[in-house]
Amino acid sequence: MNRERTHVVLGRELRTLWGKPTIRDTLCRLEFEISPHAFYQVNRTQAEALYNKAAEYAGLTGAETLLDLYCGTGTIGLSMASRAKKLIGSEIIPSAVENARKNAAHNHVTNAEFLCGDAKDAARILYERGERPDVIVIDPPRKGCDAAVITTIAAMRPMRVVYVSCDPATLARDLKQFTAEDYNIEAVTPVDMFPCTAHVETVCQLVLRKPAVHINIDVDVEELVQDKRGTATYGQIKDYVLEHSGLKVSSLYIAQVKQKYGIIERENYNKTKSENVKQPQCPPEKEKAITEALKHFGMI
Repeated sequence: MNRERTHVVLGRELRTLWGKPTIRDTLCRLEFEISPHAFYQVNRTQAEALYNKAAEYAGLTGAETLLDLYCGTGTIGLSMASRAKKLIGSEIIPSAVENARKNAAHNHVTNAEFLCGDAKDAARILYERGERPDVIVIDPPRKGCDAAVITTIAAMRPMRVVYVSCDPATLARDLKQFTAEDYNIEAVTPVDMFPCTAHVETVCQLVLRKPAVHINIDVDVEELVQDKRGTATYGQIKDYVLEHSGLKVSSLYIAQVKQKYGIIERENYNKTKSENVKQPQCPPEKEKAITEALKHFGMI
């Protein structure tokens, strides 16, 4: 019964005039009970092609926790349940959730549970349990996903997201946000659910970008520091000091000044061959000249 002047076809009040309040249909070798308010694909043959492609993109091996958002009567999730370790469905329409639970029991699916709530509710419950979905399947209405829902999905960090869309325009909009949330678009397949019309369903596979791989390498610290600050050989430094101050300096004095400014030297530069020999220290006037040379070459 619908007396409202809106775009919504079905009203909130339902009254069964004859027969049962639900209908049954077989899809992907499973039997589903469907209430009037629950979403269900009307083209059953192509719906099976659609769900098979979604299952392929989910890439389940039997070890994953699968989260089915906008699950409706559970059709997509239940069609994949045998390939997952656990199925969790989430739906905001209470009658559809009840259908999903009955459908799971009727088809002897024992690894599934269905929650009445939106994506945020599902994320909160999973977080409180210490669970994280490995794969998320979403089949939103024509308006697509709210930005907050995509943010919530990305925060759960599933390895794969399978997006089933009935509107390419809202799909394109949502994929833009998913790519900004560290997901790559790996594959897209359109499915002709409504022949001879402009409408098309689309299945899209999104994969979480892999974290950066760190490789351990050996680095000469002296060379690294010189690369960052500027470089000059000992000969170049000696020539600069002689040209601008008339002083002759040794490699030992240069090494002492470089060490003072935090430019790491190899150990043998600052050690004498004999422990009993006292090491000469760089005189102040030569230290000043060497410092000017290091500044000139951009080393300090």
